[in-house]
Amino acid sequence: MSCFGVRLARRQSSAGGGAKAAAAAATIFTLTSAAIGEAPAPSHTVAFFPTPSTTGVPPGWTPVATYTETLRVTERGSVVEDVRLVNADLVIDADNVTVRRVEIQGGHILNDATGGRCRNGLLLEDVSIVRAPGQITTDKDPPAMGTGGYTARRVKIEDLPEGFRVGGRSHGCTAVRIEDSYAKIVSPEICRDWHGDAVQGYDGPPLMIRNVTLHLAEVDTCGGTAPFFYPHSQGNESVDIDKLLVRGGGFPFRLGMPGSVLGLRIVHGSWGYGPIDVKCSVVRGWEAMIVTIDSANQPTRDVRAQPCNTEGGK
Repeated sequence: MSCFGVRLARRQSSAGGGAKAAAAAATIFTLTSAAIGEAPAPSHTVAFFPTPSTTGVPPGWTPVATYTETLRVTERGSVVEDVRLVNADLVIDADNVTVRRVEIQGGHILNDATGGRCRNGLLLEDVSIVRAPGQITTDKDPPAMGTGGYTARRVKIEDLPEGFRVGGRSHGCTAVRIEDSYAKIVSPEICRDWHGDAVQGYDGPPLMIRNVTLHLAEVDTCGGTAPFFYPHSQGNESVDIDKLLVRGGGFPFRLGMPGSVLGLRIVHGSWGYGPIDVKCSVVRGWEAMIVTIDSANQPTRDVRAQPCNTEGGK
């Protein structure tokens, strides 16, 4: 099977290795339908909740090619594999694209950049979106991943001021599924009016969460919003959550829309104001615990059950 990384490496070599020439030659090609969404055997040991070591590109991974200018995928069904982008974005401008074993340093992945049209069917597997060496983050930085119509599997977002965006419903973005993934969001160095989240819904389609860890790490002079923020009155639709570990923020878990919330684990004492801010009247299923965790981000003790006892969520 042809793969994006190998084809890119050949073109980079023939162009003399120049980053600009390689980026200009980075034509994305179509694979057979059998290759679309094809998943190799898992390359990580899966922990109870995901961690930095069980998500993102696998241990020992090296890219076939490295690029420093934006790569744009323009053909339906393309597969992008085994590349690194440094201070550059990956723009998905075609439906049913697979992105596998890709590392983004100092850039973002976006699938609704052209004319407000969402490119649905995007599959991300074993992808790292992290800070570039020497990068200075700001409160204006866009989300690491957006906007809708995607599945994120074993994705790592680490040490950036914004995480997963769930949006684009009004211009055709379909449901989002985030599974076996990890996001640690941190206060930016340049901070004037920051509203950072690990997962945020705005104009959001249905959102499914399966076994995800979200951490909001703030400094005293620069506070964000929440690890999980899917409020009402902002165009969002619904959630389906099973196994979610949240830590940090004023309220670690903020939800204003209908759905089921099971297996929610909130790290004891990690909040500024309280453990949840939820519109409980629209939640149809609920199970949550306040827990302690160890150095590997795994729950060690149930402190108490957390009832759904608020009527907020905005």
